Amino acid sequence: MNFARLQQTRIPDLAPVYGGARGRTMSSRHQFYAWRALKEAEVKTIIDLRLTDHTDRLPALCEENGMRYFHYPVDTSAEAVAQMAELFPQLCQLMDTGDFYIACAMGLHRTDIALCTYWVFCGANKGAEPPKILGYRQEDGHNTDKLMRVLNAMYQAFTDREGITPMTDLEFKQRKNIIIQQANLP
Repeated sequence: MNFARLQQTRIPDLAPVYGGARGRTMSSRHQFYAWRALKEAEVKTIIDLRLTDHTDRLPALCEENGMRYFHYPVDTSAEAVAQMAELFPQLCQLMDTGDFYIACAMGLHRTDIALCTYWVFCGANKGAEPPKILGYRQEDGHNTDKLMRVLNAMYQAFTDREGITPMTDLEFKQRKNIIIQQANLP
C-alpha cells in the first residue's frame, strides 16, 4: 500500500498501522473525494467498525472501487463481543495481509478498540508493536475503561469458546498495561 499517496489527502485522523491505514470512515459524504486516493494507494480492503450502516453506501463504494468490504462491529454489548470473537480470525488475516483501511464513524475510539484487540490477541504474538492510541488519550480527558471492558470480554469469549485461556492471566494483564501506558503517552 502506498501510504504516501493517502497522506496527500485531507482524511482526518489518518495514520499508518500494521501495513494499512486508519482514519475517518469512508462512507461519509465528506470523504468521497478520497476514494480515488484509496484506489491509487492500492488499498484492498475497507474494514468498517460501525455497528450498523442504515444504507448500503460503504459496501457499494467498495464494490465500485474494486475493494473488499469487511464489517467488524465493535461495541461493548454482549452481542457485539460475540460477533467480534467470531469474526476475529478474519480480522487478523486481513490485518496481517496489510493494504487495508480501518475506521469507525470518527476514526478514533472503535478503531483503537479493534487495533488493541488485534494486538493483544494476535499481533503481540507475532512481535508487532502495540498500536498508537488516538482516541482514548488521557490528555484529551478520556480513559481506557471501555477499551479494557472489551478486551476482558474478548478474553472471556475466547476462553469460553476454546475451553482454555488464550494466554496466561499474567501475560494478558501485562499486555493490557502496555495499552494503558500507550494511552497515557504524550
